[in-house]
Amino acid sequence: MLSLDAILLSFALGVDAAAVAFAIGLAHPDKSHRPGLRLAMWFGGFQALMAITGWLLATRVEFLRYWAEQGAGVVFIALGAKLMWDAWHEADLPRVPETHHAHLLLAVATSLDALAAGVGLVRLNHPEFTIGLIGLVAFLMTWGGAVASRFMAHFPEKYLELAGGAILFFLGAKTFV
Repeated sequence: MLSLDAILLSFALGVDAAAVAFAIGLAHPDKSHRPGLRLAMWFGGFQALMAITGWLLATRVEFLRYWAEQGAGVVFIALGAKLMWDAWHEADLPRVPETHHAHLLLAVATSLDALAAGVGLVRLNHPEFTIGLIGLVAFLMTWGGAVASRFMAHFPEKYLELAGGAILFFLGAKTFV
């Protein structure tokens, strides 16, 4: 059923989601559990959904892998740059992506690597266990990242927003290196 490879894959896919949740949590004014739980549902659900999609579209491995990495990179760089810009210029606009539309974009961006990973699941007899684990681990890691960011609340807000934006920016830049 579940192998060590499936567990390691799930954790590897959940790292980006946890890092994004941590970055958002650093700058988010609401330090309750609600924003982290909302992100965890988006990210965990999309990790599983994209793994299923990759599994179903396994015949287009190279095409999907290339565009998944590039698309996630562009979204992360744009969101990170916006967070840093707003923090530096103290804009009156919302500094943290709080809308369902923004969470949808982040969920898609963080789960694009799950799309590529889902392609590799075609060799398994029962990929549904691995796909379920991918979604569950992404949920837990996202929520954990958001909760961990709550303990950083004593830093000045401007620097937290800059740090959150930098994390998103470097996650995006990582895909191009």
